[in-house]
Amino acid sequence: MSFGTGLHIMLALAYNPGVRLSSNDLASSIDVNPVTVRRVVSELAASGLVDTQTGPGGGAMLARPANRITVQDIYEALGEPPFIEGHSKDPQAHCIVSACMPRVFQRLNEAVTRKAIPVLRSTTLQKLVDEDIES
Repeated sequence: MSFGTGLHIMLALAYNPGVRLSSNDLASSIDVNPVTVRRVVSELAASGLVDTQTGPGGGAMLARPANRITVQDIYEALGEPPFIEGHSKDPQAHCIVSACMPRVFQRLNEAVTRKAIPVLRSTTLQKLVDEDIES
């Protein structure tokens, strides 16, 4: 699942505290299909970060205040996706570079993750809203 999509959804919800946003509203903000939004929101809800309601007036909203949700919480809720994506093709055994690429991506992701985790843990949604959206 896309970490960027999940973070975008969570920031949209943090920017609109107490307001239920529909998957259509969120999808138009991110320019993705509402089905994608519903899938990501479902994962975030399963982790207790988002409260959802179906039907008229339904939608998603943060399950707790934005100052109590870190970017690390979102990253974990979405299965800790790799920061650097490899390509979708299987490695070609006859090419030494191609055969090594899965290991290269794994090592890079491990290094990036070690560096990123302290930043993700110390950054709340409210901090991002205050410093990057409302500034």
